[in-house]
Amino acid sequence: MTKTILLFLKHPLTVVGIITAVLFQVFFSTIWITGYDHVTDRVNKLPVAIVNEDGSASKPLADGIAASLTFETRYPMTLTAAKEALENRKIRMIVVIPKGFSGSLADSAAHPSITYYINASNPSMVSTAMGTAAGKITASLNGHVNETMLDSLVKSLSLLEQQAGILKNSITGRISSNVVTLHPVDNFAKLMVPLMFVTASFTGAMMLAMNLAKASTLLEGKSGKWQRLAARFVITGVTAALVSLTGAGMTYGLGISAERGFLALWAFEFVVILACMFVAQMSLFLLGDIGAWVNIALLSIQMLSSGATIPREVLSPLYNAVGTVFPAYYAVDGIMNLIIGGPGLGRDFTGLVLIGGAAAALCILLTGLRRDRAAAPQPSPSAESTASIS
Repeated sequence: MTKTILLFLKHPLTVVGIITAVLFQVFFSTIWITGYDHVTDRVNKLPVAIVNEDGSASKPLADGIAASLTFETRYPMTLTAAKEALENRKIRMIVVIPKGFSGSLADSAAHPSITYYINASNPSMVSTAMGTAAGKITASLNGHVNETMLDSLVKSLSLLEQQAGILKNSITGRISSNVVTLHPVDNFAKLMVPLMFVTASFTGAMMLAMNLAKASTLLEGKSGKWQRLAARFVITGVTAALVSLTGAGMTYGLGISAERGFLALWAFEFVVILACMFVAQMSLFLLGDIGAWVNIALLSIQMLSSGATIPREVLSPLYNAVGTVFPAYYAVDGIMNLIIGGPGLGRDFTGLVLIGGAAAALCILLTGLRRDRAAAPQPSPSAESTASIS
């Protein structure tokens, strides 16, 4: 047994396997811990829009909300512009003071409400944080309304002193919340599909890249470098089509459908997987076998910075910037749009094509720069005849 173990340990594949297992722990621990470090301290970077449809009468109220929020505020802003930004995930919630709000405060029989728009086509952390914030805003308005703001409101309504006293005493507890959810999610599994798909796509791309590189090395003496590169690209494209069809089919088969239909999901997944495959192969073209270890780090970075688990605003600037140059960011955004709901896929599709195209171009460039090993000479017929006679 000891002799067999030593034989295993002397084999390069065993050593590479052990190093790979260790590097998975090193890369994931380093990247994920540093990436998620103090994320909750950066929740205040989530942008929130404030829309005042009640004009100057509620301006003190809107100013008070803007000053009290711990988030980045977009104020003033029109409801149309705010809804467009919310749909595109450029803001995370809209706080709307509706028309006639200040007047309803003066009417003891009225029940004024603040409207909140939240987009559920986001990481679950966003919906949770924004829902909590909406409740706190309403509670603050009901229980701790600024005295100066009330005085300004009373003055703007030209109320008598007795009426002002009634207003101040009756306002507490009367304001309610009206939460409007865009793209409501009826199945939590939908929120996990983007992360699942990105992880499966790049992991599969890593495995394919390593095996194609090994096969290409074994065929080096039998086929030219350009023929091998062309074959790798053809196999990559066919495999991407097959894998994307499998992924889209499994998604539909397990009860998760896309708003734009099966063909749109398949086509987008094909572009995602193709981009992942070219990026994974690029590492191996650049660094040889070490590129396989680099791909482990790229997998971890993309899972962290894609926006699938936490909003990108709360990431550190480094991970936020790095994430935009890899496929996962655009893949998650597009899959969310397809599965949960959102704007068109133009930006995400363009980003994936540019990344995949750049990686493929670099593979072609590196192939051209490298000298191919000459094919093994074939024995001449005369030599074969001489050998057979002897």
